[in-house]
Amino acid sequence: MMRPMGMVSPPGHEVFSEEDLAPPHWVLRAQRHSRIERTAAFVAVLALGLWSGGLVALGACAAPMVFGLTPFPFSADAMGASFARFDTIAIGCATVALGAEVVRTLLDLRRSNTSRGRLSIRARRYLAILAGTLAIVSGTQFTPEIQALHRAGVRRNIGAKGARLNTVHGRAEAFGKGEVVAAIAVMALHLATLRTSQDDEDENDDEAPAPLPPGPQA
Repeated sequence: MMRPMGMVSPPGHEVFSEEDLAPPHWVLRAQRHSRIERTAAFVAVLALGLWSGGLVALGACAAPMVFGLTPFPFSADAMGASFARFDTIAIGCATVALGAEVVRTLLDLRRSNTSRGRLSIRARRYLAILAGTLAIVSGTQFTPEIQALHRAGVRRNIGAKGARLNTVHGRAEAFGKGEVVAAIAVMALHLATLRTSQDDEDENDDEAPAPLPPGPQA
């Protein structure tokens, strides 16, 4: 409450101004960082969940049924087209997840060295990069080669080209499993390393200057 003009505070009493009651700048900064970090983590988990869930649905559910119930070459054409389309989604999700990782990394770099060097944070970054790399290699190398071999009428384990198709299939499956495991791990680490504004406030307590007494300052 502001003191009316011309009135003098009684001795021993001070009047608080709006500036005195406002939270300090490091508290506002911690709250802002917390909102940004939560948004980045939410976006990353959403992208990673879509990515890993789609891979499980295609690889573990759809592929065995299509190849088991649909004759060649229709089964190969159908699944090749499905995986090619999903590779675009996977690479897009990987890009979003890596973008969110960049945002969280930039926020971590502004914090103390103890926060910056946490093993779980470094593991999250490396696994995000690994998962993105696996998705890019699988989508740009393995899927196109598998489709080309299928279009040429090659069947797995029949002839030299069939052996090559089997090898590429095996690598694609291994990379897909690696993507799922890495994506799930990154989701868990995003949640485990999520900080609150109170964490940042506590971290800045030692660096904060001593508060000034309330009321007008000389």
